Amino acid sequence: MPPDRNTLWDPPFPFPAGAMDLPPRGCIASTPALMAALQREAPEPLESQASVFMMGGTSILRGKDHFLAGPVLGAPMAVMALEILIGGGAKNVLYAGFAGSLAGELKAGDLFVPSSAFSTEGTSAHYPAALEPDPDLHARLAGCLRGGGAASRGAVWSTDGPFREVRELRDAFKARGALAVEMVVSALFAAAGFRGLALAAALLVTDEFLPDGSWREGFRDPGFPEGLAALSKGVWRAFV
Repeated sequence: MPPDRNTLWDPPFPFPAGAMDLPPRGCIASTPALMAALQREAPEPLESQASVFMMGGTSILRGKDHFLAGPVLGAPMAVMALEILIGGGAKNVLYAGFAGSLAGELKAGDLFVPSSAFSTEGTSAHYPAALEPDPDLHARLAGCLRGGGAASRGAVWSTDGPFREVRELRDAFKARGALAVEMVVSALFAAAGFRGLALAAALLVTDEFLPDGSWREGFRDPGFPEGLAALSKGVWRAFV
């Protein structure tokens, strides 16, 4: 019988029913839309396997060789899901999410594969590790998405306060090399590094902070559907 608790954790935390014996490779999706797109483009049929948090909210879908988990909102939820996936056997994980552009070279519908992260979220501090992706997985992911024009050099800023992305902070992190802002990547990099897991992230730009300080929503931009399709197809190819 499999254990009902993960001995990696202190204090031990009960495994959700069905979360054991996962395939080693899989994706975490930030939103229901990304979950649906990634499930459609998966290299094999993925069926519902488990609810990560007992009472619902984040699901694990699995096939013979791959899994898909999500949606996750914010760094604590994303890292709790990642911990459970690691406890169930995950070894190589790709995160697919949305981000806002801080730099003019990233437009709505563009893809970004961050090579590092800055954190103003509270989760990564509990996982002392570099805020960087696994270099091999990052290179493979960037190569698979480069046909869609993905940027793969530059940092992402992860924050717990999306309504407090004030101009002073935006300008400060942009000056340090951040090209985009979102909520979870720095924490996932830290937790993966701490646990010895290979992880990289791919982000689809959904909105833009413009040079005059204004904001432009890009979900209805003509390039958004193409970007979503390129992201959902390309992430799985990184596992081939």
